[in-house]
Amino acid sequence: MSDQTEVKAWSGRFSEPVSDLVKRYTASVFFDKRMAAQDMRGSLAHARMLAQQKIISADD
Repeated sequence: MSDQTEVKAWSGRFSEPVSDLVKRYTASVFFDKRMAAQDMRGSLAHARMLAQQKIISADD
């Protein structure tokens, strides 16, 4: 590792450094993107089941 400060793509827009809270919150974005399609398929399947059970309407 070098002693240089790592520059993030968004850091040029702000005068303050990115907070640790924001860094922790966005740390999973790479993994979230990889799982997004499967997550949507699961959500759609769950919604179809809820509609079949008449818990929600098919339009929902």
